[in-house]
Amino acid sequence: MTQNPFEAEGKLRSLHPIQDLNEVADLIELCFKGAIDDDGREYIQYLRKMARDAKNTYWGTGSLQRAYAPLQGFVYEVNDRIVGNLSMLPYRKHGEFIYLIANVAVHPDYRRKGIARRLTAKALSHARVKSAASAWLQVRDDNPAAQKLYTDMGFVERARRSTWTLKYNNYHEYQLKKGLKSGKRNSDEWGLHKRLLDEIYPNDIRWNLGYREERFQQGFLAAISRFLNGVWIRHWAIRSDKDLLGILSLERTSLFSDNLWIATTEDNETDIIPIAVDHFHKALPSRRPMTVNYPVDRAEETFLNLGFEKNHTLIWMEEPTNRPLHFD
Repeated sequence: MTQNPFEAEGKLRSLHPIQDLNEVADLIELCFKGAIDDDGREYIQYLRKMARDAKNTYWGTGSLQRAYAPLQGFVYEVNDRIVGNLSMLPYRKHGEFIYLIANVAVHPDYRRKGIARRLTAKALSHARVKSAASAWLQVRDDNPAAQKLYTDMGFVERARRSTWTLKYNNYHEYQLKKGLKSGKRNSDEWGLHKRLLDEIYPNDIRWNLGYREERFQQGFLAAISRFLNGVWIRHWAIRSDKDLLGILSLERTSLFSDNLWIATTEDNETDIIPIAVDHFHKALPSRRPMTVNYPVDRAEETFLNLGFEKNHTLIWMEEPTNRPLHFD
């Protein structure tokens, strides 16, 4: 068989975190220039810090790996230079072991040469060797070439989600709907709160959103657990007479922004989101940004009116590992 001249000069190999992270950070920054949000810039800084601290860091596969660090994956080298990267992050999804494929990046000078396809094929083969139930990835909705690549490789779309961020000084106050009452969540409202959260953050995707149901539960034991685990979360409920219309929750994080969790119906979101955001903006001492992950095309005008900026819309795709692999 005749070997492709380009393939002869390149080499696909496993990621070596201690020696590769700085070069991988440079590649990611170059490839996603102009599309990196504040969390993305913080992530790149994190990679560089990990590279600096590598000799004094334990490189295991524990909670740090699952949460943030790309300690598993593959790179593509040409003349000892990394020109392609793919990270693999292990997760548990409903008790099943899965992989999230992330940071797929190819240097602009080496695109359209099959590198991304080879990296992805290697990742899927690796997922099968490790007996993962499936492999997931997220691709921007404005990248049709990448969408076609992943579809051709057997990935199936599961969801589309937009991420919005509100910085403190960008908040736009506008007329709130009158006749609604707001206040703390009542002790008997967890059941409805849970049902609304389940609709907006379904089981199929919450594993990658940082959503933990126990952080929202009511009761003394739940409060003690949050205290012992350093979880800070506040809820604000909006009602019409005695009917609960929705609850918004703000959760403190160690990242660039805090998480805003919305629990309401599509019919009520335009009325209640501004009330809760206004409360959190004025009542809480923190001036940290707040970020919300929400179903695509929902409440867009409301978010824009409040001063939120859309970071991106991502298509969530899954490739089951019980399907035979046949790549051309």
